[in-house]
Amino acid sequence: MSFLNPSFLWALTALAIPVLIHLFQLRRFKRIDFTHVRLLDEVTRRTRSMRKVRHWAVLAARCAALTALVLAFAQPVLRGTGAAAVEGRQAVSVYVDDSYSMDGQNAGGRLLDQARKAAGEIIGAQAATDRFQVLTNSYEARQQVLVGRDDALEAVSRVETGPYARPLSQVLARQREALVRSDEQGRRRILLTDLQRHAVDLDSWTNDTLMPVLIVPFQPGEAADLSIDSAWFEGPVRRADRPEVLHVRITNHGAVDLTDVPVRLTVDGVVRALGTFAVGASSAVDTVLRFTQLDAGPHWGELGIQDPPIVFDDVLPIAYAVVDRIRVLLIGGALPDGDKALQAVFRSDSSYVVTAVDLRAVEPAQVEEADLVVVNGTAIPGGLAQQLRERVAAGASVALFPPVDPPVADHNALLAALGAGQFGGRDTTSLAVDRIDLDLPFYREVFTHLPRNVDLPAVRLRYALRTVPGAVALLRTVDGQPYLALSPSGDGRVLVGASPLTDAGGGLIRHALFVTTLLRMAETSRSSGPLYQVLGTERQLPLPGVPPAGEAGFTLSGPEGRTWVAETRRGAGGTELMLGGDDLQAGAYALKQGTDTVAMIALVNDRAEASRDLMTVEELREQLAQRGLTAFRVLDAPQAGVVLSLNEVDGGTKLWPWFIALVLFFLAIETFLIRTRP
Repeated sequence: MSFLNPSFLWALTALAIPVLIHLFQLRRFKRIDFTHVRLLDEVTRRTRSMRKVRHWAVLAARCAALTALVLAFAQPVLRGTGAAAVEGRQAVSVYVDDSYSMDGQNAGGRLLDQARKAAGEIIGAQAATDRFQVLTNSYEARQQVLVGRDDALEAVSRVETGPYARPLSQVLARQREALVRSDEQGRRRILLTDLQRHAVDLDSWTNDTLMPVLIVPFQPGEAADLSIDSAWFEGPVRRADRPEVLHVRITNHGAVDLTDVPVRLTVDGVVRALGTFAVGASSAVDTVLRFTQLDAGPHWGELGIQDPPIVFDDVLPIAYAVVDRIRVLLIGGALPDGDKALQAVFRSDSSYVVTAVDLRAVEPAQVEEADLVVVNGTAIPGGLAQQLRERVAAGASVALFPPVDPPVADHNALLAALGAGQFGGRDTTSLAVDRIDLDLPFYREVFTHLPRNVDLPAVRLRYALRTVPGAVALLRTVDGQPYLALSPSGDGRVLVGASPLTDAGGGLIRHALFVTTLLRMAETSRSSGPLYQVLGTERQLPLPGVPPAGEAGFTLSGPEGRTWVAETRRGAGGTELMLGGDDLQAGAYALKQGTDTVAMIALVNDRAEASRDLMTVEELREQLAQRGLTAFRVLDAPQAGVVLSLNEVDGGTKLWPWFIALVLFFLAIETFLIRTRP
């Protein structure tokens, strides 16, 4: 047996009080002799003996009642093996989960408020000489050192929800790093969290019995909650003054079906689209917002709904660039008929800036600036192949059409480097292109429907196309072989045709499908990049189309008018922005060079925190037992009004109620002895 509050044992010195009272109350009898009182003398002796015994019994009852009362205040605990508290100074690391999910509520109120209160109670109940670490998901530098009790209580009072969510294995490692540097005899770790399943990475936990871990769960009650999880444009390229379709995915984490919920889109601070949606309980829905794009240049927007009290997932910032014209580079010289057909397609539309060059006159700057590079039937020397690989990695597209005569070894070398398949043997069997698959987005936006007997191009010369997993056959011949294939590569795409662009190769260059296909290649050639980045997941953010800063440098302007000096570098895919991390918050950021905005980026909070997929206390205990993690202990969720302290949660059987019962028992005995005195 041990005591949670051993300092109360000093009160046992109060046992001297009833002893002193007893000594002062002892009666001294005066002896008087009488005649013929032999029988009376015997009765008197017996009565005096009984009174002495009763008096000592009353004293014993009083001392026992006082002793039991003192022991009850000292809170005796009967501990099992290995559960004894560590004596001496202690180092305690308290982790307060400040992720946005802690804005949830239950019967006790806001989860973070409850966690802060519990952390304050745990720290406040410790000795003034103990040392503490108060750790949150922000991983601030000042949280890596141990501080005194008063400083720790102040740190707890400053904790507010933020954009970061960490796996608990990382949190435990951080706690261990701080505690291992301490000289205190006892070391322990406390986790105050809502047990989001994505954070409870049990497979990465280690069993360290020298630094036991106490987990105190705070979990929300059932409540309606909506979150905007993601958004994406239907097409890859934003064009000025063109109709636009924006898809939005919204999840209902509650247990009630919702209807007619409004959602809005603002672009550059102006409302551009409004809509409503209905979503079932514990399910997601995709809704569509339609609007007309603005002028060319960088833009930012916000998708928003109204859904308190958890509001971090009610707004999704986005950022993108609108282009005015698409740059196309045609590299040819070997097949004049095909070169003329390609130039005719793009020069008929002022939306395209077309540069047609002979293979021998290609300049590196022309390749670097192009959104779509079309290589028509020419050889591909090593220098050009390297430039094409870098351009595809940066997000551009390359269309490759083979020569009439083999070999095609240089083409295959480039395709292998891009992971886009291979050219096989040549086939001169005459046949036709099969139907156009309108399920593919490449053609779906062009053709709403096709006649059953539509005239499609004939094929007289082709190479066998060996595609790779993930590639899409945009067109096939009637024997099922790929005729035009699209393969993703890096941030860009590679399109490969099976036939050379000549009359000998077939009728494609004379067919209307040729114009449609080439224009769609150009329209989908340059990805606008992601609409947003998740805070804490990316450190290098690509900036497609942004040239290096040079000596002038870039600045980054964010929410609330804050400005940073932007750190950029030249990466394999072009200019990259280095994100600093801790000072950033969700919202739109403008990358500026002087007074000019060269790009917009959007940072969003991790949507995983919107999930209600929580691990229950019973499940966590079972998983810990299965893995043999004996250094971890999980409390039941604290009830409202219950005060937590490390002494109270150390475990063992608390005996103070029994000692209170003993107090009442001994007082009852004393009362009985006094009232029955003759």
